Amino acid sequence: MTTLSIIATLLLFDYSAFGFQSPPRSTTGNRFHPYAAALKLSQDAEAASENNNDDAFLSRRRLFGQTISSAVTASLVFTNPSISSAKVVATPSADSGITSESTPERDALLQALANKSSNEVILQAIDRLVPLSPLNDSTDKAAYASAALDGEWKLMWYNTSNFSPLLKLPSPFRPDSYQYFGSIAEREVGEGRVAQGLVGGVLSALGPKAELWLSSGAVAQEGHPSTLGIFPPFRFQVGETPGSTESKQTIVEADSDAEFRKVNSRSTEAQLAPKNEYEQLYVENFGSGSLRVSKITSGDPVIVGEIFIHQKL
Repeated sequence: MTTLSIIATLLLFDYSAFGFQSPPRSTTGNRFHPYAAALKLSQDAEAASENNNDDAFLSRRRLFGQTISSAVTASLVFTNPSISSAKVVATPSADSGITSESTPERDALLQALANKSSNEVILQAIDRLVPLSPLNDSTDKAAYASAALDGEWKLMWYNTSNFSPLLKLPSPFRPDSYQYFGSIAEREVGEGRVAQGLVGGVLSALGPKAELWLSSGAVAQEGHPSTLGIFPPFRFQVGETPGSTESKQTIVEADSDAEFRKVNSRSTEAQLAPKNEYEQLYVENFGSGSLRVSKITSGDPVIVGEIFIHQKL
């Protein structure tokens, strides 16, 4: 993988699912060729990477990321305007009804996802399902939450319109988004960490197994094990899908929330905000096909309130 291709994908990564906010994207009414913009800015980034001034390199990397992500998204919007409203990014798998304990509320949410229903319908289904979370009835909530989260989860739906430029793309350009907890996260990014990955779609140009990884420390909140505190160091890496023997290449590592948010062009207010907290509003432990509803409840003001639905693989 060349340095150019790595830089070209850096700021296209979806930073938000664990409370990592992607850089702001400039908007323009002018049509332009995305590949020409990419070439010009990648040349600038290459020149900056040879400069020992880290601030200059980060500044140009941010500029490149903001422009290329806008270019790709804008280019596709011209040919397919409907992508700007995409929210359901994957539909439930065939084994979604694996549990005999399925409820009408659960079935209603699955049906809403399968139908790619409106946000209003899906949010209503979530509101009815959340009070029924199996975690509420567990006698050992910490053990249940740990066991339930362990594994690989695929993103089905999110509620915030500017959550990620890449997830607004139409199929087959849109990549799949995954989260990793427990044993699989430990193998891939280290003990005590959680990770998010993007695979496929426009990222397939990097190779059939290519995956963009973003990871952080995570600690369950004492007395409230369904809520994870997100801690540094934050790492953005380019690698391959889980199980690969190839080493991941670290592109960015930050030792504090403020440092990571600064790299991502966040405001002073955001840089000074507390750590992000990520609550599991509803989580099942039925194995493959289990559902999970989560929400960012504290931290960066831009992303607090984001809600996600994932399904375990």
